[in-house]
Amino acid sequence: MKASEWLKIHPVKALTIAGESSLQEAARMLLDDPEGRDLFVLDAAGRVSGHLGFWHVATLLLGELRPTHSLREMVERITLGNVAEHMDDRVMCVGVDEDIDDILHKHDLFQQHVERRVEDIPVVDEQHRLLGVIRLSDLLRDAINKAVD
Repeated sequence: MKASEWLKIHPVKALTIAGESSLQEAARMLLDDPEGRDLFVLDAAGRVSGHLGFWHVATLLLGELRPTHSLREMVERITLGNVAEHMDDRVMCVGVDEDIDDILHKHDLFQQHVERRVEDIPVVDEQHRLLGVIRLSDLLRDAINKAVD
């Protein structure tokens, strides 16, 4: 199955943000979406230029906060620069024509993705524009089901 077909069968909302956005905006997006764990940073042309994950934002938040602050106070205290200053620009992307079974076999890239706690794999077109995401948990569930069958 191709990545483009996977996106149709397993639609997942991709969270995106511009690099010049504030960390406060990024935190609000992640906290407002119960499924959101990964923000993909897009340039002006809509190309994936980086990644900012929930755990990284949480670490920044917790470094600046005291336990006595409310959630609103915590979010409002993020004044540590913009998204582009904190994003990871090493993002494993797959093309629309890439075979789903091959994604798990990209050991080096895939291992780095997991180690950085990135849960969504962006699917991009030829111009590197984001078309959707493949959720890692769905990919692993599919691989396990195939191995059991």
